[in-house]
Amino acid sequence: MRNPSYPGIFASGVMLSVMLCTLPGLQAQQDLPVQVLHYADLVLYNGKVLTADDKFTIAQAVAVRDGKFLALGDSATILRMAGPKTERIDLQGKTVVPGFCDPHSINLLGGVPAGGNALTWINDNMFEVGADSVDDLLRQIKRAVDSAKPGEWLFFGLPRNVATYQLNRKLLDTVTPDNPILATYDTTQALVNSQTLSLMPRDVKEGLFVDDQGEPTGHIRGWALGVLEMEVLPYPDDKRMEEMIQAQKEVFRKINSVGVTTVGSRAWGLSLTIVAELYRRAELPLRLRLTHEFGRQNPQMERYLKRMGNFMDLGNEWFKIAGATSTVVDSNPGNGGLFTRSPKRQRLPGDAFGPTGQDKWALMFQEEDGWKKEFQNTVLLGRYGWNVSDMHIIGDGGVELMVSAWDEINKTRPVRGKRFGMVHGGIRPPDLAKRLAQYDAALSLAPAIGFMGKGTEQAIVTQYGADQMAALHPIRSLIDAGLKPVLEVTNFMLGFGATTPIGQRVKKLATGRAARVEDAGGENSVAWNRYGNQFYMWNLEKFITRRNEATGKVWGPGERVTRQEALWMGTNWASRFYGDEKIVGTVEPGKLADLVILGGDYLTAPEEEISEIPVLQVMVGGKVTYEKPAAAAAGTQ
Repeated sequence: MRNPSYPGIFASGVMLSVMLCTLPGLQAQQDLPVQVLHYADLVLYNGKVLTADDKFTIAQAVAVRDGKFLALGDSATILRMAGPKTERIDLQGKTVVPGFCDPHSINLLGGVPAGGNALTWINDNMFEVGADSVDDLLRQIKRAVDSAKPGEWLFFGLPRNVATYQLNRKLLDTVTPDNPILATYDTTQALVNSQTLSLMPRDVKEGLFVDDQGEPTGHIRGWALGVLEMEVLPYPDDKRMEEMIQAQKEVFRKINSVGVTTVGSRAWGLSLTIVAELYRRAELPLRLRLTHEFGRQNPQMERYLKRMGNFMDLGNEWFKIAGATSTVVDSNPGNGGLFTRSPKRQRLPGDAFGPTGQDKWALMFQEEDGWKKEFQNTVLLGRYGWNVSDMHIIGDGGVELMVSAWDEINKTRPVRGKRFGMVHGGIRPPDLAKRLAQYDAALSLAPAIGFMGKGTEQAIVTQYGADQMAALHPIRSLIDAGLKPVLEVTNFMLGFGATTPIGQRVKKLATGRAARVEDAGGENSVAWNRYGNQFYMWNLEKFITRRNEATGKVWGPGERVTRQEALWMGTNWASRFYGDEKIVGTVEPGKLADLVILGGDYLTAPEEEISEIPVLQVMVGGKVTYEKPAAAAAGTQ
């Protein structure tokens, strides 16, 4: 590891100070107006500052002024930049790293996944149901309906199994005669009753599934579901909106507590409104980068593009619209939903998605070649100048489909260097790595998928084989192909809403095996309860060791990364995901003073103990946004 000496590097303002004070005839520094020159606002010294710059420079101390890093160097040099009002922090050997940049977190709406999810907290009639038979599902739904007033909306989360697909509108109507119902079993698929269907615009046909007689089955997907969720559902009243704003603030506080100072997310109309209000109130504890979902499940894509115009990258250092997304491509390994090029070796019990998993673009439409419509929507986004990013794609079939859309966009607009990207990681074979490198793709990878608990590990091994589990998240191969992959953490930190303000208000009616939360969500809520604000450090450890938390197995040791590379994935390289590499991601003079003080030595701690290193303090723009309680921090280095 390169560790250049830093005997005393001054920022331009400090050099000017020295020159002014040594030139004859000039007034002493204390006589100069404060607008011309002033001391550092903050100095941190006597520590180990890992700058995470391209050379991985290490310094003893850092100075901050006006919310930006002023200078780096040895402690004696940096302390000379302190004045009477400068705050001094003696690190006592502690490690400082740049604030972490997390490109993808679905924890908007106070913890309910953003976009394509029915549980939008319009009211408290939110239920999780689950069973292996249609009769049991209907009994659970009836219990919920009996507790509601006539006319009230009810929202359900259904299991992704065969029983859900066997349900239909007529059966649902028998237990929901007086209430509109929306029961989602996927971000692009849901079941509704006749009351809900009556509220749909008459010109929306794509995604309203019908039987052999042309009658609506109640299964509603893709474009039709997008219209229902984002345009038809009632909007929260002021009281509910304020509850959602406060819930969102609490979620951001938790995300910030693990060291994240910039977070990205997909956002549709309601979630964008909520976080924008926090920005207007100056109550954001971190920087926010949003990928707008106006293009998701949208039957009128080109009309929207023309009407709205392109406002990508408009914003500031705190809040920015960083791109747009079309409909996500596949699902998760725990339910058989990865869209893969090769068939599964063995299907899981209750797998409703077939040999090659779930291609959501195809499942959205009843006709055989309907996927081409969503493919064209994605191409339109790119051709109108939007970068298509933040796309959920785990299987290699989904990667190939998305890169093919990029190929089409690239015929008229260059894709390389435009931050087109995918999230979650997963199956990325060498031939696709080369195609991704061709476009310098922005890729985030989540250790929680595969290295968190035994459920996801077993699901991947059973369906795709141990060789695919070993090749999962092939970071070393991606780096060797010329890419700079990024660490993805907080998307999984809170267990898909299980430990969030809104998620805690969902009433769980399901029991037994069908009530199982998807592996990643359930495992992650357990991880948050165990690791708390050390959760980011847990993720760094997992890509360094590639050891599954539950089983202890090491998968694909040849794909391990060094500590230096892992830190780059969460800072330097991560800042590129949304085009922020000039302002955050490293501790360098002139960049925004976002930093994390750790309670242990990241570079020397045993690999298996990196996850035990606590986050003691987080600063955004040189201001403390999180500080670990003194009692909890006692005993740290």
